[in-house]
Amino acid sequence: MITALKGDPTVVEVPEVLDGLPVTELKEYLFSGKSLEILYLPDTVRKIGRYGFYNCRSLHTLSFGSNFADIGSGAFTGCHKIRKLYVHMDGQESGIKEILSEVGEELEVVLSGSVEAVLWFPEYYEEGVENTPARILMTQIHGSGLYYRNCFAGKQFNYQEYDKRFEMACAQENEKFLMELAFGRLKMPWELTDKARKQYEEYIQAHYEQLAELLIRNQRQDELAFLMETYPLDRSRKSVYDHILEMAGRAGDEGTVSMLMEYGRIHFPTGRPSFLL
Repeated sequence: MITALKGDPTVVEVPEVLDGLPVTELKEYLFSGKSLEILYLPDTVRKIGRYGFYNCRSLHTLSFGSNFADIGSGAFTGCHKIRKLYVHMDGQESGIKEILSEVGEELEVVLSGSVEAVLWFPEYYEEGVENTPARILMTQIHGSGLYYRNCFAGKQFNYQEYDKRFEMACAQENEKFLMELAFGRLKMPWELTDKARKQYEEYIQAHYEQLAELLIRNQRQDELAFLMETYPLDRSRKSVYDHILEMAGRAGDEGTVSMLMEYGRIHFPTGRPSFLL
């Protein structure tokens, strides 16, 4: 068990072994109130003590293995900036559900190892609303995030149930989130059915330019290349290509402009004039 942390670092990589012993547990309140932003945990860690990250207000990225057996109560209380989880999967089961139950903010979860997938979970929050005539306090849940977090059978994630919730998300979530969710499932289509693939592809095609703009703005050139090669634009949509190229030019991204120019040369070749002698 790691019982103390010296200093107040923003990036911490917990070792697999200390003094010849495997690191399997983090003591309660270990990181409480620290300035921690990024944390890397080895696959050996199986337990996080109570309030282990209490009020780590700057923590935004967490990398860990799937072998969690016990996450103490309130471990992530006050961690409102967590946005990304990297999980190394060893089999189909994981402790992701326990973390998701404590973090209500929008999250991107990237799975690697025995499972390869990108999953986005919407934000949700609960609100107490008073029913004055009945003199009772009712709880209202806002956002589809709770429904997405319930796609587990024990510690195993149900991808089909996750995909079925997209229609609900379309009614409640913003366009940016929906693009990321659909694109994530198409990039790494773990257990993606044909029906689910179709719904995501239809959404991406309907928001092609908006997604391209998002990728350009966030300098995600490889993902833009994946989008345009996997779902190529035909001549009837050359105006879409021209707009994407214009956006990259305005962003001053020379690498992306170069990639798009080559794409245009291949997919929209300029006909050469012929001459009669």
